[in-house]
Amino acid sequence: MTYRLDLDVLTDNPIVLWIGVFLVAFAFYVLISAHYRIETQFVIGYGASLMLLIALQFKRLPDFMTLLIKMLAVVVVMRYMYWRTFESLTYEGFFDSIGAVMLYLAEGVAVVIYLLGIFTSLHLLKRQSIDLSEYTEDELPVVDVLIPTYNEPYNIIENTTLAALGMDYPHHKLNIFVCDDGGTDQKCNADNPDAAREALQRRAYLQDFCRRSGAIYLTRAKNEHAKAGNLNSALSSVSGDLILILDCDHVPAKHFLQKTVGWFLKDEKMFLVQTPHAFYNPDPIERNLRMFGTSISENDMFYRFIQQGHDFWESSFFCGSAAVLRRKYIDELGGIAGETITEDAETAIKLHDRGYKSAYISEPMVRGLQAESFGSLIIQRIRWTQGMVQIFLLKNPFLSLQLKWHQKLSYLSASFFWFFAYSRVVFYLAPLMFLFFGLRIYNANETEMLAYVVPHMMMAVMMSYFLYAKVRNPFFSELYETVLSFFTLPAIVQTILSPRNPTFKVTPKGEDLTKTHVSLLAVPFVLLLILVTLGFVAAFYRWMAYPEEQAVVFMTSMWNLLNFLLLIAAIAVTSEKGETRKYIRVPLNRQCTIYADKEAIEASITDIGEGGLNVCPITPDSQVEAKLSAAKEIEIELGDIDGKAFRAPVDFLRAFGWGKNLVFVLKNLDEQLHVRQKIIQIIYANDTVWREFDDKHKVMNPFQSFAYIVRQSVKNALLKEAFYVTFLYFKNRLSYSK
Repeated sequence: MTYRLDLDVLTDNPIVLWIGVFLVAFAFYVLISAHYRIETQFVIGYGASLMLLIALQFKRLPDFMTLLIKMLAVVVVMRYMYWRTFESLTYEGFFDSIGAVMLYLAEGVAVVIYLLGIFTSLHLLKRQSIDLSEYTEDELPVVDVLIPTYNEPYNIIENTTLAALGMDYPHHKLNIFVCDDGGTDQKCNADNPDAAREALQRRAYLQDFCRRSGAIYLTRAKNEHAKAGNLNSALSSVSGDLILILDCDHVPAKHFLQKTVGWFLKDEKMFLVQTPHAFYNPDPIERNLRMFGTSISENDMFYRFIQQGHDFWESSFFCGSAAVLRRKYIDELGGIAGETITEDAETAIKLHDRGYKSAYISEPMVRGLQAESFGSLIIQRIRWTQGMVQIFLLKNPFLSLQLKWHQKLSYLSASFFWFFAYSRVVFYLAPLMFLFFGLRIYNANETEMLAYVVPHMMMAVMMSYFLYAKVRNPFFSELYETVLSFFTLPAIVQTILSPRNPTFKVTPKGEDLTKTHVSLLAVPFVLLLILVTLGFVAAFYRWMAYPEEQAVVFMTSMWNLLNFLLLIAAIAVTSEKGETRKYIRVPLNRQCTIYADKEAIEASITDIGEGGLNVCPITPDSQVEAKLSAAKEIEIELGDIDGKAFRAPVDFLRAFGWGKNLVFVLKNLDEQLHVRQKIIQIIYANDTVWREFDDKHKVMNPFQSFAYIVRQSVKNALLKEAFYVTFLYFKNRLSYSK
């Protein structure tokens, strides 16, 4: 019997469910609250840690052992919180108590996130696609592809549109719509003449591209309700059975619809099939720390793990793109939801609340463009944070009468996670409260810390590795959460105070990354680094002046040291590294033929990008460079994604390595859209290439991962420049105030 069947049995038998919940809760209460001798606590804490350490040596464990380890982790963490609550919290003074409560709440938020994560990960549903060959062409639904765009560069929109037009699906049942919010009537008639002219040019350009390519151009009168408003306006102009929504930078694989449409044919109550968001460029943290291709992508933890857990709990949700939705259920809601700025998750929770179903297929079938600069990443994550906090406040799943109990917990996990910023910020300030001011915010002696604190920390690190080793390198969450928290925490406070005020801000795409510089966003990290460094001076003073506190000073200094190293990493992340290459290159081991004025030269392609390709002649020829330089017309014949031959016009750029490597520039692709479409599919929709790239990511143990972060941070942090930028920032502020 599978977990799914067990879940159905419990759901269909509420008496059995509540009896089971009571028995499990009682057993946990006894284990967590029992007042053992301190020696027993040592055995429980370190025994569980040792068991987990042994389990980590096995590549695969039986399901019951995995479940047992997760339950042990819950017991250790909750025994720690029980001890913190009833034994370590004491009144030491007004300011001490304020600091103690701040730290206790921060730990509480972190533990709730941890426990909800354990719940979400109890079982992963690895759903398979349904083969469309079982259905006749007449049975297949009409699919409308909506590509919303606002201010993105033309080539990004064109790539996605061309790839969507080339998807493997009956042509008469597939419609591609470019939904342009940058060329609305409102923008074309703007009071600013330059802005109006730019909008008119954009509208004319995209209309012409759609006419030539076979897509359909849509716009609207006013820019209202951001992306949700754009999509809802488009819905009034389309009539297909299903809607595929693609962000304008998400290039779909040719087989996308073949792998997703089947679930709608199998289950009439299916409202959503979501697929992962995968990316072809590094995010700013990967790029600025030079980790792209080595470290596991930050998105993998959500799209390769957490969403599968949500799917098991019948609550995988809409992520805004790379998703197919059933039109009639969207119409029931009156369109895509728009009360919050995360219209995707809000739409999903409303439809789950009506009893409809979702499915998650974990195979990546789009390649998109991640936020390119650290500033863009902050804009994106503030939007996500505010939107999920809005859902927590305005659409709280526990207020729903229709959601199942497990769906409520699953959605709570998805929304409550974004409060991590509070915990992270307090964890940076807490050691400084003691080192600078001697505040007693954590009341424990050395023995208690060894019995409760150390096992708790060990289990947290090892459990993270146990759960997420294949989808997240250890300590990478700490790094990402550190660099985001100081910007998202103010946004959380604003949203709590005014839940309906946040506005949708588009993540900038196609940014200029040619110059190396330090972002102004480094300022808070520089200031905090100064304080943390002064904390070591204060620690030395306390060590000498208060010998009885030396154990506490030592442990607090270790905490401060971890913060110091993560702040160096944060400054490295804000040290924007220049990139000279405009387009990505992907490896391509494929035979080709070069035609130089109709003379054939057999060769092999080594890599390809939108700008050009590198080729190696199969037969050495010392005259090949001269032949190519003299040729009036050059074409390269290669196989498309299905292996069918086509020719692409090129210009010869140069040869290197004694003529063994030839560099060509692709040309006239705007005039030959069918050729460009094939090139785009080879680059972005080649499953083999991207699967090999993803498989190169290195799985690291906690020690390797932490050392790797520190090494990359020290190598790439522009510390002098960051301090100088901070100095200029305050100098300009002072000058402005005068």
